[in-house]
Amino acid sequence: MKKRILLALFCVVLLSVFASAQNTDEEDVVKITSKVVQLDVVVTDEKGNQVTDLKPSDFTILQDGKPQKISGFSYVPLGSSTTSTVAEKPNKDQPLPPRGAQKTGSHGRVITFVIDDGNCRASVVGMRASRDALEKFITTQMQPSDVVAVFQTRAGSSMFQQYTSDRNQLLRIAKKVRWYPASGGCPPSDGSFYDAARINSQIIGAVSGPKRITDESEEERKIREASEDRARDNQITGSLGVLRYAIRGLDRIPGRKVLFFMSDGIALQARDGRTFNSADKLQDLTDLANRSAVVLNTIDVRGLFDPTMIESRDRVSVLDDALGTETVSVDRRLAVQRSQDGLAYLAHETGGKFFMNENYLDVPIGRALSIEKGFYLVAYEPEDATFKGKYFNKIEVKLSRPELKISSRSGFLGVVDQSSTQKAKTGDSELYDAIVAPLPTAGMNLHLSATFANSAAGGSVVRAQIFVPGDEITFVDSNGSKKAVFDVVAVTLDEKNKVVDEFTKTHTFSVNPEALPLIERNGLIYSADVKVMKPGFYNFRVAMRNASTGRLGTVSQTVEIPELKRGRIYVSGLTMSGVDVNGKFETSSAANPEVAFALVPSTAVPAIRQFRRGSVVAYPYVIYDATLSKEGRPNLTTQVSLYRDGKLIIEGKPTPADLQPQTDWSRINDFGYLKLSPTLAPGDYVLQIAVTDVAAGSKKATSTQYVEFEIVD
Repeated sequence: MKKRILLALFCVVLLSVFASAQNTDEEDVVKITSKVVQLDVVVTDEKGNQVTDLKPSDFTILQDGKPQKISGFSYVPLGSSTTSTVAEKPNKDQPLPPRGAQKTGSHGRVITFVIDDGNCRASVVGMRASRDALEKFITTQMQPSDVVAVFQTRAGSSMFQQYTSDRNQLLRIAKKVRWYPASGGCPPSDGSFYDAARINSQIIGAVSGPKRITDESEEERKIREASEDRARDNQITGSLGVLRYAIRGLDRIPGRKVLFFMSDGIALQARDGRTFNSADKLQDLTDLANRSAVVLNTIDVRGLFDPTMIESRDRVSVLDDALGTETVSVDRRLAVQRSQDGLAYLAHETGGKFFMNENYLDVPIGRALSIEKGFYLVAYEPEDATFKGKYFNKIEVKLSRPELKISSRSGFLGVVDQSSTQKAKTGDSELYDAIVAPLPTAGMNLHLSATFANSAAGGSVVRAQIFVPGDEITFVDSNGSKKAVFDVVAVTLDEKNKVVDEFTKTHTFSVNPEALPLIERNGLIYSADVKVMKPGFYNFRVAMRNASTGRLGTVSQTVEIPELKRGRIYVSGLTMSGVDVNGKFETSSAANPEVAFALVPSTAVPAIRQFRRGSVVAYPYVIYDATLSKEGRPNLTTQVSLYRDGKLIIEGKPTPADLQPQTDWSRINDFGYLKLSPTLAPGDYVLQIAVTDVAAGSKKATSTQYVEFEIVD
């Protein structure tokens, strides 16, 4: 056994985990059927605190001015809104503490950010403010149970569309938010709030005297502005398309969801007063949000600024027009107002808030989330005529206490929800429907462990192990033995949510009846290797169905496929396993797809990682692309830390790596041992290892990985 043993000598102080339990009755929140309309209503006092003790008699619901009889009423709590205990990083080069274990279906708040960086009006200041706000939210406001996704509107698609609780992953996404030059038909922009003011003609001095030069005729100006407005209209349509995509995915998730749309503006009118075509799509979008229980909070990311300011780059002539500067100022003030109309509409119609004139955007994000502690679920049965045509039905909620503030939907279109039982055109519709849902499907209690692996012969793969508990397995008689049948769909999705690779298999697992008690106690492990050709971040998702019972479940995990051979160290494949009396331990190895299921000797295996207090465990990992000295050996240091509930409880010191002889020094197999103190409290923990490439000299780099595990009695 190696001498490198980390002793866990401290008792762990239990921290409160602020988890928002999802009520099973939330599945019909804000669903409109032919018999009932349900609304989620948030009520706050004058200080912004939620009011939770109201009764049905305190509410009056009006549809198109007519009072409605309340047929259902309840208050649905969403858990504590207290912010996370994670502090901002003391050093930008150090990773955030890894998150604690997240079990399937245990998510709390579902929060979505849509960054409108594809906007023709996108500004440098606005995109920088959006990035800063995301980073502050992740490091100081995000709760351990939150699941968060970041979408971008550039090129009409998002950059990352995976919901995750991994703060380090989200920080990597946030850092990619930046201003890009305008593309497509958008007018050229340098990232300022406005295009430079221009005049159609000017008087210049000449040898023969003053001379008027025409830059652009009035007709040419009208043609140019009409073309620019069409481009802005098309861009707005693209931004609304990304919002629609995100909202459709959220429709699959029960409960009230919060979405932040961060933009330099959504105008509803052109400069000549003509209504944009995209304005017609806003009502359908808000109705979809209402039906999906998605609250849209919109933020004008430009912050506090003077819309009437004249800049040195503006070309304004006062020779022909003594009020030239005033004309430019008025036009700009109107342009700002127009750009805020769409943002205000989206928020108002979905029960959210519109924030403007805020320089630190994490502040309005915090205010909007502070009231998401719960909501009143109020239902009524409208007249049948409500659903006989696609007409907008205005809803007004009133309270017997006028000093209170109400946040709710303004109405809905009279269209009954489409059936969720419609089948997909291809493939196994039930499994594929489950796998495209943005969050894991609560059903079979599956547990996924997915890591990156690379070999000289096989290239890069996502190596996945899925634990199937014994009570999720159904055996039937088969010629004197017992068999279980599972249908499996697995996909890898790239950062644009496109399928990179997939497989669909039906597996039959046969065993002798004598093995049933072991399987009932320890379950089974399903293993699969999925090859990935290109570097990037991938979302590996699996949907599995018990063919005997029809019960299914899904699990997913984001996996980074690094670009190797770029001269920078990378650590991957970190797992944990129990150790036998000889110090031997199990590692994750390549899976044979034809023999995908395997028996589980104990829970102290890499796919489950449940260990008893006082035991010794091993943590093997692989180091790629370390710098080699002239002697052909690397010079590495390792540092091991232990976390619980996001709080560092043990921090080891950097020590020289004690490496065993290797056949390939570009892929170094290393490991360490961890002694679990008998005084450690049962619960979820995270082990993190940081490997520093000392031989890289001035380019010295550190790579980190972490693995979650559980201590049991």
